[in-house]
Amino acid sequence: MNKDELYQILIKMIPIKTDSVIEFRGVVKNILDDYCKYLRQFNDFDNSDKWKATLNRVTRLCRGINRAIEKEYMGMRHSAYSIIKNQLEGYNSNTGPVDGLAYNYNVFIIEKDSIAYRMRNIELKEQYRLKAGDMFHIPLDKRGLVKTQRFSVPGYPCLYLSKTIYGCWEEMRRPVFGTVMVSKFCVQSRFSVLDLRVPSKDKWNNHFEQCVVFFPLVLSSMVQVNNIDDTYKPEYLIPQLLTEWIISHNQKLKTKNQLYGIMYTSVHKNKDFDYPEDSCDNFAIPVIEPLSEGTYCKSLSHVFKLTPPTYYDLEVLRQGSLI
Repeated sequence: MNKDELYQILIKMIPIKTDSVIEFRGVVKNILDDYCKYLRQFNDFDNSDKWKATLNRVTRLCRGINRAIEKEYMGMRHSAYSIIKNQLEGYNSNTGPVDGLAYNYNVFIIEKDSIAYRMRNIELKEQYRLKAGDMFHIPLDKRGLVKTQRFSVPGYPCLYLSKTIYGCWEEMRRPVFGTVMVSKFCVQSRFSVLDLRVPSKDKWNNHFEQCVVFFPLVLSSMVQVNNIDDTYKPEYLIPQLLTEWIISHNQKLKTKNQLYGIMYTSVHKNKDFDYPEDSCDNFAIPVIEPLSEGTYCKSLSHVFKLTPPTYYDLEVLRQGSLI
């Protein structure tokens, strides 16, 4: 099996559909076992020793992910977090130091003037009252409204954005356009995020070993929710632990080298539309100053400038389609 063949197999694995018979823990274990099996079938490498080291690192990561899920199921959240933290930052094992996975190529820089979008459901009476601030993260003084989401836990506000309006629409589970409003977010100063996206073909070819090692974290973060109405969603476990690490990382640094959030590929990615691959790239950005006074995180307020919200019928009229 060569690089291209391996890439095509992995792309077909995601997003990961859950099974009503096998619980989440088993789904992740099976998908990671399959991943390791495919890697063992790969034989198009230039340096066999380097490839053995890559396989060894992948095995350690997969074992860590499975152990973190087990600890969470046992109610040992702190132990689960410590396991993921070690995988990201590195740790010492019986055989020597193990490199962390969070830095270098796994960090993506969002440049100034980049554009993203945010969509939210509305009631008809809200169309004339919503302001730009209403499209930002849930206010700090209204934490009780923050529910569990893939990359955030109840009570901790997080700003979710998408690279495209289409991406927002998929994330919102395809609402009727007359029931939503959209704002455009323009980046005012560059910032960095942990890159948890499915690697592009170019990145796969140019950073092959690194992509291979990091891919188990992508896989375990792209499990579709089995029961959307459940209060606790185990499919969010690994993504939320990654966000917790981001928050802890930022609190320790308190510098411009912070990782503001996570860039990820939507689990709702599909082939229904012929849009570019990156149209379902999303951002999850937890507030950086959760204890600050006021309504919104000052740090994030300085990073983004957003437009007043608009809606479909208004844009139709602006384009003159009904005249």
